Amino acid sequence: MKKIIANLILVFTLFVIYSSVAISFFIDFEAEISSQSLMFALIFNFLIIFIPSILFAYLYYGEIWNSLYFRKEGAVKSILYGFLSTIIFLFLQGAFLTIIGYEESNPLAEKIVEIVKRNSFLLFLIPIISSISEETFYRGVIQNLLQKKMGIYSIFLTSLIFAIAHIEYKTIFQILMPFLFALLLGFLMYKFKNIFAPISAHFFYNFLSLLVSVFYG
Repeated sequence: MKKIIANLILVFTLFVIYSSVAISFFIDFEAEISSQSLMFALIFNFLIIFIPSILFAYLYYGEIWNSLYFRKEGAVKSILYGFLSTIIFLFLQGAFLTIIGYEESNPLAEKIVEIVKRNSFLLFLIPIISSISEETFYRGVIQNLLQKKMGIYSIFLTSLIFAIAHIEYKTIFQILMPFLFALLLGFLMYKFKNIFAPISAHFFYNFLSLLVSVFYG
């Protein structure tokens, strides 16, 4: 019975996430965004992604932290590799975009940056909440479930599911890069069996990207 409830929670969470993605094609969110709506989105992100992940783990596995790979053992090493992996990824991403001369306007991201410039605490809050919530759900729940049946190929499918959630940005860059970066996040999870690896990588990617946009964008 508990596993049935856990699966219902998972289905509901996926429905909420991807129905909002579908709605984004009909509603111009960038016209509505403000510091208040951004704060609401962060809280909503935490409540609809992180909390259900915790409930799912408790009901499905009978315990929470170990099943989601929140482990003290190897945490420092995982965080370090997450940081180094992000630096390498950002360097390769920048080099690739420079070589091909790719430039893209992203009005939604630009509005978020403008809000962060006026509310500096968001520079840390956005990466912290998004990395913990999304990695707990996508790598801690989704990838680990798929991995039991698909092995290492679960990384690819989880990355695709993750990338689809970014379609609301409506740009190729904001869909392709999350997919490629998710492959790295998935590999870190698969390699280290510790969720602090993808969480730290995700945090540093968002933080450094936002930092550069705020001061040099």
